Amino acid sequence: MIFSVVALAVVGLGNSNISTGDGKTPRPQTTVEYPIRFEGAPAKRTPQPRPTVSYPIRWQR
Repeated sequence: MIFSVVALAVVGLGNSNISTGDGKTPRPQTTVEYPIRFEGAPAKRTPQPRPTVSYPIRWQR
């Protein structure tokens, strides 16, 4: 019986509707700024894409 009372309390609290008063539920705000840069780290150059083949590919006309 004690277990069932605790289970009902957990279910009741888990299904509660928390709102800010304007009908919207609060959402966590992000604190991360992308791209991530570290102070004092040397700047990396982005590698340029290179072709994977060195011969021309002929397409049918």
